[in-house]
Amino acid sequence: MHNDLQFLKTRANFIRFSYIEEMEKHLLAFETKLSSKDIKVRWISDEVELVSFTCKHLSKNNYNKVCFDIPKISDGFFEKKNFVKEISVDSLEKNDDTAENLVIQANFGVVENGSVVFINKLSKNCFNNVEKIFIILNINDLVVRQSDLDVLLYLQKGINNVYHDDIKVISASPVKITAKNFQLSDETNYTSEKIEVYVLLYDNGITELLEDNLLRETLYCIDCGKCKEVCPVYQQTAAFSPIELIKYHCKEENKRAPKLFENTTICGNCNEICPVQINFTQLIINQLKNLAFRNKNHEKNIDLFRIFSKRSKMNKINSKFRRYFFIKKYFGKNKKLASYFSSSKAEFFNITQKEKHQ
Repeated sequence: MHNDLQFLKTRANFIRFSYIEEMEKHLLAFETKLSSKDIKVRWISDEVELVSFTCKHLSKNNYNKVCFDIPKISDGFFEKKNFVKEISVDSLEKNDDTAENLVIQANFGVVENGSVVFINKLSKNCFNNVEKIFIILNINDLVVRQSDLDVLLYLQKGINNVYHDDIKVISASPVKITAKNFQLSDETNYTSEKIEVYVLLYDNGITELLEDNLLRETLYCIDCGKCKEVCPVYQQTAAFSPIELIKYHCKEENKRAPKLFENTTICGNCNEICPVQINFTQLIINQLKNLAFRNKNHEKNIDLFRIFSKRSKMNKINSKFRRYFFIKKYFGKNKKLASYFSSSKAEFFNITQKEKHQ
């Protein structure tokens, strides 16, 4: 089983690598596929443009009824008074209210057949209840082939997790069907109307990561959330998952107030669990090194970087006796770190040691 899982992880890493390295070519092919199906495609750079474009293409001058099925709704949608009225997904699904527009975040796009994939979306039954659908799709959330998606979805769930994701796929513009009238003697007459669909290829800083050879690997992420489940710091603070921590420091404004030193122990848990084999430890160490050189207190931060960079060696030590002297040698002068490493990690330091111990 372990060998099979490792093979799938290696394949998943190659799937993400294949798409990311030729992202522009695949995006253009994806756009062509969608356009041939009468689905409108727009390239969106940031949140401001996302709000501006969506609001511009709403039907009315005021009281546009919009249902949002996205992780976070921008305040920009409500800056103009009485322009957007938010309708809850629950109300729309139960027919307690109506909405002309649906704004929804997609999970994946498939280049091969020009389809858009939604996983566990609350509005899955509402596509035929609206007039316009605005689909937000991050430009790194695509796969080249349908078979590639099968691998990623399998790894997202995990081999030992027995549950089924609610998956909905759009491969053409949905049709809205309305009953014209009801007569007991005759069959009900229906009218059909094609729903206007926009796919918004959302950049939001992704191309900046793409241009950075060191940080490009973060784009492999498939949002499975497994890294946060095994991160000892996240379990205590809930501030940053490992992937969030790395991406946080990619923005220039955040480099002046680094959060790395207090939000990582370089334990390697995220490396072990990641289904697409992102090397979190090396990415964090690279950022620690950059921050050490940027910071005014150069000497102190170089020493701290050296301390943290040795953490990966400590993860490979199984003997309590050897680990004790390792901690004393490299962390003895820092009582806070020495205490943390000696007590809170018990008999093992990461997932590999934990599984062997069990």
